[in-house]
Amino acid sequence: MKKAISMTAITGILFMSVVLPAYADPMPNFGTCLNPQWDQTQVNYGDNHGVVNVGTFSGTDTIYSSNGNVLQCLCTGLGQGYQTNWLKASGYSSSQIDYLTAQGWTYIPDGSAWGLADTAYLAQNSNYDCTACTPTPTPSGTPTPTVTPTVTPTPGPTATPTPGPAATPTPGTQVGAASANNTLAFTGNWLLILGVFLAGAASLILGVILRKFSK
Repeated sequence: MKKAISMTAITGILFMSVVLPAYADPMPNFGTCLNPQWDQTQVNYGDNHGVVNVGTFSGTDTIYSSNGNVLQCLCTGLGQGYQTNWLKASGYSSSQIDYLTAQGWTYIPDGSAWGLADTAYLAQNSNYDCTACTPTPTPSGTPTPTVTPTVTPTPGPTATPTPGPAATPTPGTQVGAASANNTLAFTGNWLLILGVFLAGAASLILGVILRKFSK
């Protein structure tokens, strides 16, 4: 009985060692690109950002690292995001690598071709919507009002009046009326002088007659 129990325990241990191979290090928790927990180490812009077994894209490639493991978050210009978990596999046995490749990981013997360290990696891809993690720009400060300049009219040249011919007074104007008043004044003086002269003459004639009769 004891022998049978011992054989069962040994068989179970051997089976578990094949199905669940022991790792040199525990499987790290990569998290997600929407909520990364590791330190950001790189941000690359432009074209030709590679995704394992998918292709190359233009966009923003952000790299997070922890203990040699790498989280790659590529946000393309169309809003499609690709998350790649890079598991450092330099200390993994061939059986461990075979087990993970059977779970969908891709074995990369040299990470330097992907901009990583010169060592072996296991890579696994997943998709995410990177528009959810793109911050919306917030306007800062109060917008400066646009000042419309006031147009001041430029004064033009002052028109200088051209002198015309002097007006010549015509008969019947105020000037003629003034002359008529002067003539009337002159006529009145002449009548006064004539009256005095006639009175003197009459007195002289009267005196002569009286003298004649007195003889």
